[in-house]
Amino acid sequence: MAKLNPCFRRIFVFFNVLFAIFGAVLLGLSLLVHLLMDEHEEKFSAVIVLVVLGAVTLILAVLGAYGAQKENKNVLIAFFVFMCAGTIVLLRMAIVMAISRPELTSVFKQELNKAVPLDEATEDIKTAMDYIQMQAKCCGLFNGYQDWGNKVPASCDCGSDETDQCQKTYPRDAYMQLFGVRSRMVYSQPCGFFMLEYMNLVFDVILGLLFGFAALALLGGVMSLAMIICITAIPRPKSINTPPIFAISPHPPKYSELIQSA
Repeated sequence: MAKLNPCFRRIFVFFNVLFAIFGAVLLGLSLLVHLLMDEHEEKFSAVIVLVVLGAVTLILAVLGAYGAQKENKNVLIAFFVFMCAGTIVLLRMAIVMAISRPELTSVFKQELNKAVPLDEATEDIKTAMDYIQMQAKCCGLFNGYQDWGNKVPASCDCGSDETDQCQKTYPRDAYMQLFGVRSRMVYSQPCGFFMLEYMNLVFDVILGLLFGFAALALLGGVMSLAMIICITAIPRPKSINTPPIFAISPHPPKYSELIQSA
């Protein structure tokens, strides 16, 4: 059995130790979030996914580091199989998400439009919109203040020093105009476009993480395969220098001496 290159083995163990630390931190944080959060179904499912991801990352990293340090071929083979499977799964998820991205964006936009008019939406949606409008300095979803109907909230109001981002509202109801409801200055930029930009940013981050982890898993598989080949390689036997049986001379044979001896 051939020995592994010490430098190559240390690099492989070092990267696996880093991944083990990452998996342990992810596992600990996800468990902490699970203890602190309310048991909402969607949040609970997301935390379970993080717990499983952290545990799998930690186990695989420890497996790879142990196999390389002990030069255990069976452990390295198991690590190689898991890395190949992980690469395939991550690439499949990333490709499916990249292909379905326009469709998901369209569905997200349709779901936002279902909340219009916002003055008739649920209290959770109103609270979320108030927070977004105050932070992003926008109003409404895609049609500005008109998405709020006749009850535009105070979170849409512009400041006196923000006139370049404002527009004047006009009462849509004739009765409100009759009773002298005054116009207001509100933000002209709709919030829906900010939400779509944020969603695209989240997609970019997720796709980057998926492709990045797939590349790292592929690299780990290639390195483990190289160590497996090195371990299972049969060492070459040392060459033995045997002296020649017959001496070779650069001079021609002396036929005259042979004739005289005969």
